[in-house]
Amino acid sequence: MSAKLPSRVTIGTVLSVVGALFIGYVGVSYLLAPQSMAPDFGLPTWPHGEGAGFLAVKGVRDVVSGLVILSVALVGNRRVLGWVMLATALTPIGDMFIVLSSDGAPTTAFGVHGATALAVMLAGGLLLSGSRPQPQLQSQPQPSARLA
Repeated sequence: MSAKLPSRVTIGTVLSVVGALFIGYVGVSYLLAPQSMAPDFGLPTWPHGEGAGFLAVKGVRDVVSGLVILSVALVGNRRVLGWVMLATALTPIGDMFIVLSSDGAPTTAFGVHGATALAVMLAGGLLLSGSRPQPQLQSQPQPSARLA
């Protein structure tokens, strides 16, 4: 007897939820210990002193990103979750280009941010390819009331 493999939607959903929990953890870490997290982003320098507030911006962004993904996953519409994941992939793509254009570490740009973007796009693609669009409700013509 062979075991049934998980569907594309199941794999995409698991990747989405795990990714959402992970990015939420990263966000909370940026809020609680920003100076210990900043070097792992890949930039050659990071804000210090009064400018360190920008690290909290990243923390909030990551927490919200995770919450959006989890919210859509909880609603249960996997097709919408797929589109949300594809849109969300723009964040690590942007982060990758920021690191590269700031003379940051290419290994971090591609190995962390690029790989994250690919994983997020994979989840989105699996969700979209394994789910069907919701059928459009056809509006029924209303009988017109005729006055005699």
